[in-house]
Amino acid sequence: ETAKVAEELNLDSITAALNGGEDYELLFTVSPQDYEKVIKSDKVRIIGHIAPAEDGMNLIGAQGEIIPLKAQGWNGLSQ
Repeated sequence: ETAKVAEELNLDSITAALNGGEDYELLFTVSPQDYEKVIKSDKVRIIGHIAPAEDGMNLIGAQGEIIPLKAQGWNGLSQ
């Protein structure tokens, strides 16, 4: 449904999903050595990995396409 509404409003559904709404989850990183410990938890979902800075910030799509990410939306830390 969200993708349909985004299309009707001429919005990119990925941009809307990444930057819209009031839903929050805690994100954190772990060292590669601790990956096996974390993956066993049913309360944690793996959503990505840290890459070298020169690779840029990208979302990898379902078909392997590279989608550059650009910071948008509300910054709760700014004044």
